[in-house]
Amino acid sequence: MNQLKKAMTAIARAIPFPGCSQRWMLLFVFLAAQAVQAAAPAQTSRLNACWPAFDYDGKPSQTDGSFSKTTVAGSQTATARLTAESRTMTAADGKLQVRLDCKTYRNFPAEEYAVLLTNLSRTEPTGIADNFRSLKLSIAMPESIKAAVINVLRGSTCKATDFVPESFTIEAGKEQVLTTACGRSSNDYVPFLELNLDDKNGYLFAVGWTGSWKARFANTGSAVDVEIGMERTHFRLLPGETIRQPSITVFVRKNQTRREFKTLLHRFMIENKVPRDTNGQVIPPILAVASGGGNKTPQMMADVLQYCVANKLPFDTYWIDAGWYGAPHADELFSNCGPNWAKYVGDWRVNTTTHPTGDLLPIADAVHKAGLKFLLWFEPERMTDSAPILKTHPEYRHGQLVDFGNPETLKWIQDTIYGIIEKHKIDVYREDFNMQPGPVWRGMDAADRVGIAEAKHITGLYKFLDDMRARFPGILQENCASGGRRIDMEMNSRAHVYCRSDYYIGRKTNDTAFILGQNATLNLMPYLPFQGCEFNCVPVGDDYGAFSIIASGTVITPSDFDGGILRRKITDSETAWFKKVFDVAVRMRPFYMGEFHPLTDETGAGNDVWCAWQCNRPDLKAGFAIIFRRGAAAGESRTFQLGGIEPNAAYQVECYDGSKKTVKGSELKHWAVKLEPRSFQLFFYRKH
Repeated sequence: MNQLKKAMTAIARAIPFPGCSQRWMLLFVFLAAQAVQAAAPAQTSRLNACWPAFDYDGKPSQTDGSFSKTTVAGSQTATARLTAESRTMTAADGKLQVRLDCKTYRNFPAEEYAVLLTNLSRTEPTGIADNFRSLKLSIAMPESIKAAVINVLRGSTCKATDFVPESFTIEAGKEQVLTTACGRSSNDYVPFLELNLDDKNGYLFAVGWTGSWKARFANTGSAVDVEIGMERTHFRLLPGETIRQPSITVFVRKNQTRREFKTLLHRFMIENKVPRDTNGQVIPPILAVASGGGNKTPQMMADVLQYCVANKLPFDTYWIDAGWYGAPHADELFSNCGPNWAKYVGDWRVNTTTHPTGDLLPIADAVHKAGLKFLLWFEPERMTDSAPILKTHPEYRHGQLVDFGNPETLKWIQDTIYGIIEKHKIDVYREDFNMQPGPVWRGMDAADRVGIAEAKHITGLYKFLDDMRARFPGILQENCASGGRRIDMEMNSRAHVYCRSDYYIGRKTNDTAFILGQNATLNLMPYLPFQGCEFNCVPVGDDYGAFSIIASGTVITPSDFDGGILRRKITDSETAWFKKVFDVAVRMRPFYMGEFHPLTDETGAGNDVWCAWQCNRPDLKAGFAIIFRRGAAAGESRTFQLGGIEPNAAYQVECYDGSKKTVKGSELKHWAVKLEPRSFQLFFYRKH
């Protein structure tokens, strides 16, 4: 109790401004009480009231008298899921105002901070805001802890090492800086950053920014100082100007292992940060068949659809990728997207040489008639020299980057893309982005406007996607950027990811693609519940490869299997295997919308480990688990601790090989597996 009193007294002294709301006082006391309860014996870190940090005209914003702080009148709201409040800090010169929109989630140890900057003056620019960090806080370390550990996942660079885990130990007096400078948020690291104090306590910082970000963790010996924001900032705001900065969601891990915490994170994402339909229901992951690129003729596209319908394959989405647009031109029809797909990006006229009707309605209408969703590829943020709009509006791009920060440019691209969506009744909008925008943004910025081009572009991107959802409420957005290079909290809340790495495209040697598939599902799932990739790296008949690749969603292009459908008839045995595998994928899919339990720690690119996870639906009293023994993994048996199992209940277990048995919950909870090298066990269970 003495510790609790000390914590409450410290928090009362730390209240950042007079008149701080009673709700925030109670929140801080609650967090302090949790911290004291977790202390053994020393008090662990607690999350205090967070404010952005920066220098304003060379003076730290935390300096007394530099900024006044207040709660926005009427901003306090409460729902079943969260409480919310907005606060502002305003410069003494009356110009720069920082607005902090705060959310505290009721059922999760999570707080979210979104940041807007505004120049309140209508006639004069602000002073210079330098090194702006959306979040700056100091986390006290127990005396027994001398070093903190940062755990992250590498980003996606189209390598077998995409999404592998990496850790950094920060000794006293040392720091670790993580960043992505290229302009795509998960190119270098996936911006879900774990700060671990010990095996049972730590924090997770989820960055909501689809551009370049920077995170600094400094161990002072008694605390870890955390600072997160854009990678480069040194700007003044013009009269009346408003810009957005990265949002940060902070999760507190107390008395939980990292595996247990990842199950909680996944539940948070499902409940709060995945796309939902017009009825508020979570949009489920898709299982798609692709014609390949839009360079295919209408008849080729129809043949792929007819093959699926005639053979009752369980696909729910028909996918058309790049290559359907541009000035009239003859194309190579058989390769995936053809050789010209990149040449005509930004010219969103349908190529009438391949599609004589001047639209894609023949296949779109047939897809909808067959009861499938229609997916179409776009790359709206890039424009090559072929785009007709450049003749009248060359200012719409910088290099190849379409200027989403220019309201006129944004309106043009919205009108163009939305018109195509409406005409074709597109159900799944696929957004790609195949360039590094960071250098372009840096070239656009004046010396006193560093970071402004990026901030305005990212704000325009969110507006583009959000306005699309408002106009087409039932649409699903799919997020690609040369694979999985834009995986962050903001994009994950808007879109699914079905091209999580371009490394999957084409056959690879030594199981590297299949190891990556296992890694991506196990390692990314807590942050990205609905994900998948291209299936064409799997040889027909290779069940181990197939279920290494299949995640909550998947896409297959039949023509990538030695020209199937387009150049040759797919054999009956091939069709039977496709049907067997994807029927099981459909059976697995609903469970990905429930609880996710990692059964092993994150796995890396080695072929010498076991990799396993479980998906459980408490509402259905059922689930599945999948366990891989990689080719060089030692030991023929392992026992795995399953989650959500009632030890005293009876369960029906059905394995992928067709065998069935009834087992006690105590046996299922401690599931023993014996496997040969390079093999797997997939089983479904249901409570009697």
